[in-house]
Amino acid sequence: MHEIPPELLKRLHAHSHYREVDYARLAAHYGPAFLERRLDRQMQIYDREARYRNHWLGRHVKPVYRRGLKAGLWLTGQLARARRMARSPRRIEREIFLPGLPEAFDGFRMLHLTDFHFDYTPDLAGILKEMLAEISFDVCVLTGDYRGEDFGPYEESLEALESVRPVLGDAVYAVLGNHDSLEIMLRFPDMGIHGLVNEAVWLERGGERILLAGVDDGHWYRTHDFTPLRAQMEEAAVTVLLSHSPELYREAAAAGADVMLSGHTHGGQLCLPGGIPLVAHVHDTPRAMIRGAWQWEGVQGYTSRGAGTSSIDCRLFCPGEVTVHVLRRGIARK
Repeated sequence: MHEIPPELLKRLHAHSHYREVDYARLAAHYGPAFLERRLDRQMQIYDREARYRNHWLGRHVKPVYRRGLKAGLWLTGQLARARRMARSPRRIEREIFLPGLPEAFDGFRMLHLTDFHFDYTPDLAGILKEMLAEISFDVCVLTGDYRGEDFGPYEESLEALESVRPVLGDAVYAVLGNHDSLEIMLRFPDMGIHGLVNEAVWLERGGERILLAGVDDGHWYRTHDFTPLRAQMEEAAVTVLLSHSPELYREAAAAGADVMLSGHTHGGQLCLPGGIPLVAHVHDTPRAMIRGAWQWEGVQGYTSRGAGTSSIDCRLFCPGEVTVHVLRRGIARK
């Protein structure tokens, strides 16, 4: 394990769920420099969480916060409704018009799923399996946050994702979110999921092709990098970019992305009537990008409310969603 500094490896192995990880395989794929940077950032987050939880105040704040949210919903008579809404994601189908779209891709259907947080809503996997079995699409894209906690074991969430995998179609591509450890990428090939960490693939249809690119998390880890993608993005007639958070919208535009699909915000999750979000957990990002369709320079963006929930298994005035984006050749009609 010469690729990883011994001290970093020791910090990793202090956590039992990392002791059997094949880091040499990760280094061979992503390169030692990126791997060290990503893992060091993961350990910083782990250490921060450990310090927080070892402090007497930290041990109580998060549980009290979560119980407080549910108590508030109960006191306002909204708890049962909020729990039902968390288990009733809506199906959204929308069109994206692209003048440069190759003709063979006119009508191409992309299923977009994000922010599962399976450990917060264990019954979500069964709900999605039933729901997705009724939807037709050509490719499935996942924009991160498969687990809810931002540290610790992730096996339970991967098992839930694996149970959903049979209804995700033949071609599945995924990026990581701010709650996801890089180590889970080792499990994706076994599930038939193609991980994209600052990487791109060509999607081919009828002798023509478009580019599907994915960058690493830009919210916490800040290990996203457009440099390896630029040559392919310049060559592509159309590039669809997967980014966990919409916070990278400026960099996406500068790199030449045509479409950017994101999640992370949950649309606010607990909102005021009318779906007005109170918190979205994004930095330096216009409010219009917190959920739904948006545009920045040449990028047509979409921020999904996500399928799951964060912290508590409740949603208020903000249902989850599974989204089918239908690519259309041409200019949108006004």
